[in-house]
Amino acid sequence: MSHVDFVLIRGCEATEEVRPTLQRHGITAGPELHEKKKVEQVLLDALGDFPEALICVVFQDTFWEFKHGVFLAFDSGLDEAQVSWSLKEDELAGFEVPEGEAAQVPLSVDADSLLYLFDCEEAVSAEEQLLSLPILFRELPTAQQVLVQVAAVLKPKQFQVLVDIAGHYFVATLERKKGVTLAPLYPWVEDGEVRKCMRSAVGTPAPETFEPCPKRERARGGSKRDPQRPFTTGSLRARLDSVQGASVMSRAEYGHRTFVETPESFAQLDAALRTPENAGPGFAPVRSALYQVLFTCWPEKARPLLFSGLEAEEDDAVRGRIYACLSKVEDPAAYHALARGMKVEPPGVLERLSQVIWRQKATVELLVREYLIPAWPEDRALADRLVKVLRDEYVEIPHAWVAEAPEELLKLLGPVLVKS
Repeated sequence: MSHVDFVLIRGCEATEEVRPTLQRHGITAGPELHEKKKVEQVLLDALGDFPEALICVVFQDTFWEFKHGVFLAFDSGLDEAQVSWSLKEDELAGFEVPEGEAAQVPLSVDADSLLYLFDCEEAVSAEEQLLSLPILFRELPTAQQVLVQVAAVLKPKQFQVLVDIAGHYFVATLERKKGVTLAPLYPWVEDGEVRKCMRSAVGTPAPETFEPCPKRERARGGSKRDPQRPFTTGSLRARLDSVQGASVMSRAEYGHRTFVETPESFAQLDAALRTPENAGPGFAPVRSALYQVLFTCWPEKARPLLFSGLEAEEDDAVRGRIYACLSKVEDPAAYHALARGMKVEPPGVLERLSQVIWRQKATVELLVREYLIPAWPEDRALADRLVKVLRDEYVEIPHAWVAEAPEELLKLLGPVLVKS
C-alpha cells in the first residue's frame, strides 16, 4: 500500500549553519507543495551533518484547511507534533474551525453587490443571500474594509469566521452595528521550547496591533500549586508545563545518544492520568499531554492505558490523541479499535482519526472488509464516509479486498484501487 502526503511549508526556523542546506533543498516557506517524506529525509540528513542543530518546520496538510503540524529536529532525532491554535499568547484556548457551509456568511442583500470589494472574483461565490469569504486576504486594510462592509449587511446580529490575513490567522467577529473585531490566533503546541521555536518560524502578529482578544474562562477546579504534586495541582497551564517538562529520560554519562529511564517517572505520570484531580473537561489538555508523553517514552507499557482510555474518556480531543497513538501500535486489538472508531465516533473525533487511519495496512484491510463492504448499500452514510477517507488520503486498495463488492461501490473506489 502506498501513501503520498503533500504539505505546504508555512515557516522554517534553524540555526545559522543549517539554513543553506535547507534552502538548497527548497525547505522554505512558500506556495510550493512538498512531499512530506522527502521533507523528513532532508531534515534527518541535515541533522546527520549538524548533530547539535535545532530545526523547526511548520507545515500545513493540503487535505485539511488550517490543519498544521511541526517537525522538530534535534539531537535525539525527528519529532512530529500537532498544532492547535490559541486566542491568547499564554494559554491554550481550543477553537473549532468553521467548515463548509459554516464559512458562508448570511447576508440581508444579494452577495453580488459585494464582489467588487475583493481583489479577484474567483475568490468568492454568490448564491442567493450567502457570501463565501476567501481564505486569504493579502493585506490588512483591504481585509478590514471588506469585513466591515460584510458586517453592515449581515442577517444575524453577529457572525464569526476564520480568515488568513497576509499569512496570519484571525477570528473575525462580524457585528451588524459595530463592524469587525480581529483576534489573532497564535500557533500553539504543548512543548514550551517547541512553541517558541515554531512561533519564530511561522511568525505571529503583535497583539497590540489589533483589537484585544476575547477573554477565555480558565479551567475550573484548579488548586494552589504544590511543588510535590506538579501534575495534579495548580492551574491548567501549570500542569501542562509540568507534564511537558517532566524528567522522564536522562542522558547516560558516556553515551552521546543513549538515554535511560528516570526512576518512578512512569508511575508518577500514570497516576496523574488516572487521578480525579485531572478529570473533567477543564483538564482534558492535561490528559491529552499525559497520553502522548507516556506513549512516546514507554510505548509497550502505555498500551493498556490507551485501550482503557477509549473506554472511559469522553473528551473528543483526548480521544483523537489516543487514536493517533494507537495508529502506531502493531497489534490486532489496535486495528479493530481504529476501524470501529470510524463507525461509532462523533465528527470531532473522526476528523483526527481520519488523518491516521491509513498508517497500518491491517487496519485499512479490516476497515474495507468488515465495515465498508457490509455497509453497502444499507448504511450508505457510513459507506460514503469511509470511501471519502480512503480517496482523500490516497490509500491504495488491492482488488482482493473488494472481490465481493458490488459494482457501484467499485466505481466509487476506482481512483484508489491498485492498478493491475
